[in-house]
Amino acid sequence: MKRLSVLALALPLLISVGGVAQETGEVPVQRDALLYALAWKQTAAEYQALYYQGFNIARMHVQAALENRQPGDKPLAIVTDVDDTVLHSLTYWGHLVARNMDFFDDAIWDRWVESNRVTATPGALEFLEFCAANDVEVFYVTSRDQGENTFELALANLRSVNFPFVDQEHLTVLRDSSNKEPRQDALMGEYNVVTFLGDNLNDFRRKYYIRSDVDGRIAAMAQDKDKFGREYVIFPNPTDGQWLAAIFGESEPAATDSNRDIMREAASRQRWDDPMENARNAYFEGDFLSALAIWRPLAEQGDARAQNNLGILFRNGEGLVQDFEQARAWLLRSAAQGHAQAQYSLGVMYDFGYGVPQNYPEALRWYQQAAALGNVDAQYSLGVFHAEGRGVSQSLPEAARWYAQAAQRGHANAQNILARMLVEGDGVPQDREEALRLFRLAAAQQHGEALGNITAYFPDAVAN
Repeated sequence: MKRLSVLALALPLLISVGGVAQETGEVPVQRDALLYALAWKQTAAEYQALYYQGFNIARMHVQAALENRQPGDKPLAIVTDVDDTVLHSLTYWGHLVARNMDFFDDAIWDRWVESNRVTATPGALEFLEFCAANDVEVFYVTSRDQGENTFELALANLRSVNFPFVDQEHLTVLRDSSNKEPRQDALMGEYNVVTFLGDNLNDFRRKYYIRSDVDGRIAAMAQDKDKFGREYVIFPNPTDGQWLAAIFGESEPAATDSNRDIMREAASRQRWDDPMENARNAYFEGDFLSALAIWRPLAEQGDARAQNNLGILFRNGEGLVQDFEQARAWLLRSAAQGHAQAQYSLGVMYDFGYGVPQNYPEALRWYQQAAALGNVDAQYSLGVFHAEGRGVSQSLPEAARWYAQAAQRGHANAQNILARMLVEGDGVPQDREEALRLFRLAAAQQHGEALGNITAYFPDAVAN
């Protein structure tokens, strides 16, 4: 039986980080900046509910303004942004994601606007019709630039969803600026503006147009916290807007790896710093002293995972002088808390004679405890013990039972050995179909012997 391959497979898995296996090496550049945000916009009932909530709030303010209106008062009005406030652009964003794009694209946006594929946001049409029915004028103020036809395209978009007040008097399109304040101030001079609607702070006042300063923009918003839901009704937009300018310095950053790194850092601005994960990463990078500095105090405080890992450091002499007694002591403390990895680690010590006399019955005892808790390497080792008669009476059927448990959970060695037993009928009924399936599963994990066994036992499968 392949004792060396057992050891080679087992040792890297002895370090515990809470039962979650991790890849090592550099963190890959993430190219899915839009996925969560857009999946939410496309599918979440909560997203749509926020629109209904916003328009319900705006309607309550309009109703109150109508009830309190006095003769001689200025006419009532609503001032609203267009995109992602009353018009949806979900098909545009879906197009980007379908093409594996993760940042705004101006050229595609311009073509999409011309295609006139907009839809009304949830509750927008009903609210705007309510305003029209009660002589509350609606003014649309948007920042767009699709060239000389920008205004006509915006009119067409708004008319395609049957919004009221879609005409030259009620639509303002800013091609050269995102500053809506002058137009808003002019309207407030002529009308009693009940509330402003927008998906972006900059849709309300210019003071929020703050670049490269996330905290500054948040502070500016907090100064006006009493205005939200009253003077300002804001709608959710996690895909684009001036909030990006606070991060990148521009609202439409380029799709570059450096900007993806910036986005990743912004997304993890507040984060949990997991000491166990930090130590594990240091360990697999060969920085044993850093791992030791984290694990030792945690182990002394009673953390079973850290106790297991400290035991491994002592056993291997990594970051400190090799000390098998200390290794065994820390592993025993961890194992006593029911930590399966430590129980398996103790089994390995007795199985291979690491600092203790080789003792198969003792190794068997620890493997059985770990296997009962679901440790896949212990299950595989029990298969080996029963196959070879180490500490127990030899029993190929019992070996096959343990190999099957480990194989089911993806253990490549177990898959390969059980497959060979199935081909040859050793301790189990012959089953070539199942054997081929298991060989293939192991081979998919780059198990060299399994690849060779497919060639040897199933040459036709290789040819196909």
